[in-house]
Amino acid sequence: MAIIDNHKSLKIDQAFSDKHVEMFAFFDSKGIDVEVSDNFKDFQHFLTHLSADDYPYSYDPTFEPEYNNDKTFALMLKKGDDIIATYAGKSMPMSTFHLDFKEWSAGEGSTYETMENIIDDSEKDCYYSSCQWVSKDHRGKKFGMILDHLKKNICFDIFEADIQYAIHKESFKDYHLNGLHYDESKWIATIPKGDVGGAGEKKDKVYHITWVTKESWANKLNDVRKLYNRWFFIW
Repeated sequence: MAIIDNHKSLKIDQAFSDKHVEMFAFFDSKGIDVEVSDNFKDFQHFLTHLSADDYPYSYDPTFEPEYNNDKTFALMLKKGDDIIATYAGKSMPMSTFHLDFKEWSAGEGSTYETMENIIDDSEKDCYYSSCQWVSKDHRGKKFGMILDHLKKNICFDIFEADIQYAIHKESFKDYHLNGLHYDESKWIATIPKGDVGGAGEKKDKVYHITWVTKESWANKLNDVRKLYNRWFFIW
């Protein structure tokens, strides 16, 4: 396994690799390389040129290249020259995302929860994530789940975030809480037109916001690491 470093400010050093040795050992056992990049022009081009059957989502405008900064990162798992999975993260207050989300998704009949009823993110360093994708040939093999773990570890260990969060359709609540080990999943909006991003199908109309704190994720790490040994034999 190789770590392909194509990011100007985010560096996966030896201390990070040693702390998460089980995670990287899983990638190594499957012959998977990990690329970290800040090239969102190519990242966006890749996702938006997949077939609609393979990537049935609109590209998240939060990760348009002109909106990114040195605390924005793209993750790609590679099998040889082929990209088999993606994720992206960036520093962004939850309250800012909430306002942007309402603007992007506004339409007749849409309803939204107020930020006050979700979480108080004041004086918190929050990292949003999106653009999650796994190739059809590699689904069901835990790559998406472990890539999510890598994303959280980067947010908390390297960028020292306080909260990492994402959105998803309501039908994926159990997966985010019990599969991806987020702490909370709360209703954020019902959008009749659907198709504004987040895990799920285009037809889904009820959206949740999900998050985990740095302290909580640290307490879950030992249990998460135990999963990797069980997953070594999946294929």
